[in-house]
Amino acid sequence: MDNHDISLKTEKIGRLRRRLKRRRSRYVWFQNALFKIKSFDQMFVIIMAMLIGVAAGGLASLFRMLIDLFRLAFWGKGPLIDLVIAAPVYLQIGAPAVGGALVAWFVHRFAPEAKGHGVPEVMNSVATQNGFIRMRIVVVKAVASALSIASGASVGREGPIVQVGSAFGSTIGQIFQVSARRMKTFLGCGAAAGIAATFNAPIAGAIFASEVILGDFSAAAIGPIIIASVFGTVISRAIYGDFPAFEPPTYLLQSPVEIIFYIVLGLLTGVVAWIFVRTLYKSEDIFDAWKAPVLLKGLLGGALLGSIAIYLPHVLGVGYETMEAVLGGNMLFGMALLLVFAKIIATSLSMGFGASGGVFAPSLFIGSMLGGAVGIIFHSFFPEITAPSGAYALVGMAAMVAATTHAPVTAVLIIFELTTEYSVILPLMISSIIAMVLASRLLKGSSIYTLKLERRGINIHGGADLNVLDKIKISTLKRRIVDTVRGDMPLEELLEKMAKVTAPNIYVKTESGALKGIITQSSVRRYLNHYEDVPKDVVAEDIMNASVEVITDATPIHEALRRMTEMDLEALPVVDENQLLTGELDRNSIVNQYQDLLIQADSASAIAASMKYIQKHFHEKTEVLPGFYLARINVPSMFINQTLRAVNARNAYGVDVLLVRRRHNKESKNIIPTPDMALTANDQLLIFGEEKNIEKMCNTA
Repeated sequence: MDNHDISLKTEKIGRLRRRLKRRRSRYVWFQNALFKIKSFDQMFVIIMAMLIGVAAGGLASLFRMLIDLFRLAFWGKGPLIDLVIAAPVYLQIGAPAVGGALVAWFVHRFAPEAKGHGVPEVMNSVATQNGFIRMRIVVVKAVASALSIASGASVGREGPIVQVGSAFGSTIGQIFQVSARRMKTFLGCGAAAGIAATFNAPIAGAIFASEVILGDFSAAAIGPIIIASVFGTVISRAIYGDFPAFEPPTYLLQSPVEIIFYIVLGLLTGVVAWIFVRTLYKSEDIFDAWKAPVLLKGLLGGALLGSIAIYLPHVLGVGYETMEAVLGGNMLFGMALLLVFAKIIATSLSMGFGASGGVFAPSLFIGSMLGGAVGIIFHSFFPEITAPSGAYALVGMAAMVAATTHAPVTAVLIIFELTTEYSVILPLMISSIIAMVLASRLLKGSSIYTLKLERRGINIHGGADLNVLDKIKISTLKRRIVDTVRGDMPLEELLEKMAKVTAPNIYVKTESGALKGIITQSSVRRYLNHYEDVPKDVVAEDIMNASVEVITDATPIHEALRRMTEMDLEALPVVDENQLLTGELDRNSIVNQYQDLLIQADSASAIAASMKYIQKHFHEKTEVLPGFYLARINVPSMFINQTLRAVNARNAYGVDVLLVRRRHNKESKNIIPTPDMALTANDQLLIFGEEKNIEKMCNTA
């Protein structure tokens, strides 16, 4: 290589360094500008709530336009039911089949979490992921759900727009690196604005986000959510006008006695809600158990749905036209009752084969048909004291939503805003509460949203803390029991033994080793206080508690803690299937392990958030303390297949490895490092240390 080539190469390297330096300075300037805005705390939150509301309102409007565009491609222009009735059989079956196949492949390829009704994924993000949602969900969920609804899948618009709006709110939080609590609030703002814009219901949107998504009605959370909901509605009304989704005739409570009929409707709705939820998840189980390509599942499932639509086209899509008919009292009893179960099957089938859409609108549909059918019967037998069937259809909508979502306040308010009908507010309230209580009882406290997460082992009510807690396994924490006694041990001998041990409990065993009872310090205290009055023949069996609850290796940790609290014990015996003692679990070991895991989980979330803002060059660093930097680097070649213990980064290079990001099949996973973790060529390391030490490690061959 001559001097000219060396000069050219040096100049090229110099230009590259200057370009990187300029890019870095622009990044730092932008980051500083963001954090200056963020420093005005309350004003920052209000501005962000407005921004999220406007964006979510715009996204909801774009989503509706996308549905119309795809529907035009699949069916043509006009009301969906009329188009389906007029279509040839091959199109009635083919459109849902093609749509199902496209959606199943698209979601599986780009974002599997976009499958299904969306709201459980958002709830999971709040409970276990501190509000983090991938930005790509905005695009994938919108396209997949629009394809599903337009091609005829029996799903609704609200679930997708909740997930889309929440993803946008989460993205705003990630850009500004807000706290976990504020991140959840921004996510709730997106959900509220999406619902408000979709249904033209600002109050219901705010309550839905607070009641269902966040479970938080505090002033710090509800204020921004209301602001976002208002701005989402303003954008929607500017585009589509200020009109209620339904305009039923005015219905009144005809007689105080009529409340009895609405109570009956609430009971029936609770049972039908239970059938709907169970059928929905049974369908998902059947399709999940079928080991076939997702494309084939979508194709066959869509074809089956289209076959139903040949005879009952009303079950396709959202179904607003059919709900308008039953609310106006323009439907026969037989058809209304048939559509209750046809819609349950159609929605379950759609969710099973992989359609992307919500279950809120199907719940409205099923409730309106059930209420309409029940109302026809009541009004036929008691015309003087009952309202027309449309009133019962209206109440049935709210009752079904309350029963499936366990959100009665949202149910009542959204029906009020969807119809602007206040005259039947009392029946709405009583039927909704009764339906929710009965459905909750039948579903063992689960809603249509939480059941999906519980089936994955995620306790949505416990939040992040309880899900971290249940990662602890009893088998790893229990200790061997050495303090056991025989049942016929005299009291004096027992007291001498207890004076020598420090364990909180002593266990009485049978000759075969099975647990017979437990003796605690408190159980012998009454004997010590009146020792002179105690009979001389008292033995261990007389003092022990034979009814103590036991646990096994499979018992969840939170359940073990609950039993300790109820029985006021510091430790519980662990037994096997034959009731033989295998160890003891004490409260302190649980608490210590839980604290360690919680710190690790919080650290991983914080570090993972920081990694997103370090530029993706071979090594880029950002100063977090004077002279100390965070840097993300690809694993140096000499470290591949070595453990972190062998690398010995702290002693050899003066840096700490905080996090390992492992890439596999285009997915990335953040892992808390352990000494025995072997590094791979696909890993990236987040390291912390002085600049010179980071450079030393980065320059390792």
